[in-house]
Amino acid sequence: MTARTLLLPLSALALGLLLVAACGGDGDGESLPGNLTDPGSVPTATPWTNPPEPIILEPDILTPTSQDEGEADGDGDGDQVTPGECGDTYTVQSGDVPSAIAETCGVDVTDLLELNGIDDPTSLHVGQELKIPQ
Repeated sequence: MTARTLLLPLSALALGLLLVAACGGDGDGESLPGNLTDPGSVPTATPWTNPPEPIILEPDILTPTSQDEGEADGDGDGDQVTPGECGDTYTVQSGDVPSAIAETCGVDVTDLLELNGIDDPTSLHVGQELKIPQ
């Protein structure tokens, strides 16, 4: 047999397989649950038979927390500082941008960038030590 005579039956076989795959087979199988073409087969939420008791918070029982909780404790391990208390230098933290650093330290962002020779404000990296204008 030559390559030409073999090519025709192989092409027909490949075309037949593609048609069967595209049509989804013989169609005798059952539809799977959740078939979106049949709304009756889509699972729905079931309400509680006994809903949980609500928790009512009474204002007199609540204890307010101090707004200072979780803020800087002065040990120098990378905590956020209060505005205007950066000292002579500031170590860049994850997520810092020059405008936020300048606001935190109570300085002008332009002065901060000029003093540190920063032309591209997006070039800051974590751990970078910035001089703070006085």
